[in-house]
Amino acid sequence: MTYFVFCIHNHQPVGNFEDVLENSYANAYEPFLRKLHSRPSVKLSLHISGFLLDWLCERKPGYMEMLKDMAARGQVELMGGGYYEPVLAVIPREDRLGQLNMMKERIQDLFGQTPKGIWLTERVWDPSLPESLAEAGVEYVVVDDYHFIKSGLKKEDLSGYYVTEELGKVVKVFPGSERLRYLIPFEPADKFEQHINEIGNEGRENVAIFADDGEKFGVWPGTSRWVFDEGWLDSFLDRINSLSKTLKPVTFSEYLKKEEPLGRVYLPTTSYMEMGEWALPAEASREYTALVEEVKTWKDGDRVKRFLQGGMWRNFFAKYPEANWMHKRMLSVSRALSEARSNGRARPELVEGENGAFKRATRHLYKAQCNDAYWHGVFGGLYLPHLRKEIYENLIKAEGIILRSTGGPVKAEAFDIDCDTFDDVTIRAETFNLFFSPRRGGSLVEADWKPGALNIGNTLTRWFEGYHMKLKEAAGEGEGASVKSIHGAVTAKEEGLEKHLKFDTVQKTSFRESFFGSAATVEAFSSGEYRELGDFRDGKYSFELKEKGVTMKRQGTASGLGVSITKEAVVTGADSFSMNYRVETQGDAPREGFLLGVEFSFCMPGCNGPVCHYEFPETGPGTGSARHGLGSAGAVDNLTRFSATDGYGGLRLVFTVSRPVTLWRYPVETVSLSEAGFERIYQGSSVVFVLPVPTAPEAALEFSIGVKFESSV
Repeated sequence: MTYFVFCIHNHQPVGNFEDVLENSYANAYEPFLRKLHSRPSVKLSLHISGFLLDWLCERKPGYMEMLKDMAARGQVELMGGGYYEPVLAVIPREDRLGQLNMMKERIQDLFGQTPKGIWLTERVWDPSLPESLAEAGVEYVVVDDYHFIKSGLKKEDLSGYYVTEELGKVVKVFPGSERLRYLIPFEPADKFEQHINEIGNEGRENVAIFADDGEKFGVWPGTSRWVFDEGWLDSFLDRINSLSKTLKPVTFSEYLKKEEPLGRVYLPTTSYMEMGEWALPAEASREYTALVEEVKTWKDGDRVKRFLQGGMWRNFFAKYPEANWMHKRMLSVSRALSEARSNGRARPELVEGENGAFKRATRHLYKAQCNDAYWHGVFGGLYLPHLRKEIYENLIKAEGIILRSTGGPVKAEAFDIDCDTFDDVTIRAETFNLFFSPRRGGSLVEADWKPGALNIGNTLTRWFEGYHMKLKEAAGEGEGASVKSIHGAVTAKEEGLEKHLKFDTVQKTSFRESFFGSAATVEAFSSGEYRELGDFRDGKYSFELKEKGVTMKRQGTASGLGVSITKEAVVTGADSFSMNYRVETQGDAPREGFLLGVEFSFCMPGCNGPVCHYEFPETGPGTGSARHGLGSAGAVDNLTRFSATDGYGGLRLVFTVSRPVTLWRYPVETVSLSEAGFERIYQGSSVVFVLPVPTAPEAALEFSIGVKFESSV
């Protein structure tokens, strides 16, 4: 007899679009559960992440009643996990326990079950986890057979579960089958039966474990037609029932009652195989993928592949500074909340009751720990602006509650936020926060508008990815006749995407200075095809905190000359600040004229949608103001004032310049790979204030750029 554990993980990231949830429900969640409901003998171990569970409870009572019925009759075992789907290994221990217990209590309230096991987010295992899991009452966790193979075991050793421990705290670990992940639902049901027959093992009750995403049953490209319209799921479930003499469906908990562990194992720090590829730097990712494919062709390839492993999940914090900054900001908010809780002088209304301030701050913090926006692969939402926006929104709200007030006097502080050993500068004003990195060009990394809990600095850099080399192959490729695994499918959502492959050399932050020749254009600058003449764009600035801001200085070179830049960020009002510049050139050598460009990058909730636009002064008598979309590109001369409005987010940014400038503008767009194929995504807008650098010896250029936050409602 072979046991079969059918484990499904349904998840939607915090803040995902309503239509995405509705589509996933209609095409996967509801029809899948209904099919199983009609076949009570097929057992299901099911995990639903907290954000999605809350949505189902509020919007889909019929689904929840069906699920409760299946749980009551013992057909479904509900699994726990971190409530808002955090990667447990990279959040503080106190938050791990909080998220695990929140989910446990929710399942107890809804289904009358106490979950014995958890779904491990993205199967990111760390050897330190058992201690926290055991304290939270977790008996078992499911990962991939890949984890076990990387610890030295062979696939034939994985016919059950093992025990592991940390500091004497024991947890049982199950190996989900990689073969079944690729077989279900992409191959005909008879291939499943063939696989079950192949893994039969004399003298022991074997177990086959499928543990994967529920979205692959209807949401992934082509699967809705294949799984439901063409009857794959019916055929698969019928096949399970027809194999009742040799195959017994069970839940994880049922199997634990029947069988003892196979032994002890210590799993390495890893995730599933594909994650190891995605977490590597672009060049290494490309080489690793090529090597894996090459090894598959070798006569003894399986023996070699067994010892190949890519990067670890934490590498995303090295690969993407945007992910690292969000993560370290999250950690700083978590520390602040922990300190506030332990403060014996905290007011009772902050700590008491379900709606107490600290309870609300904790929920915001937990939402900001949702994993999706922190990484990128074929899945993972770092490239999705609305998911990054949601992280910042919850961090800003939690921080506001912890600090008890969004107002108060201006406060400037210096400490290392992003853990790079260099101090960052935080300026907190009445309605906004500013975060500067003197180490990274003295640039503005984050700018929070508190009334809207919005970080306008939420722009993603156009990074080179290893998969960009596949783009020409993907161009023009349509859907095939057969359904492929998402890891093998290559499609493009629009033609000519390769023309949009433009990359940045430094992170997209604001108030970065560039120097270039007088013939440079917005097209050349935006595509990175201009020649950089200075060393300021990513240079290190010294800094000094002031009463209402910070002064940053750097001595460098531009166009072969000595140049010094002093820039002072000053809070000028409850809703405004300015960056005051003094640029000095040294030396009297002959020179050609060259230009200074000060770049400001921003992204607002409405992105480049129809209610989002620039507004420039009138261009002639009676013409009125000129509006252009935030996704537009162009140049405007002799400008001293303009605005950028997001009607969706209710914010208008008003820019003023103390002297006329030429303003360049362009959209920041990436070409990324998702489960639906290659796609172009708006990541923000950049404006560049362009001024001529004085050519007279020992000359100085002085100007200021003012920024004001206004409500557009």
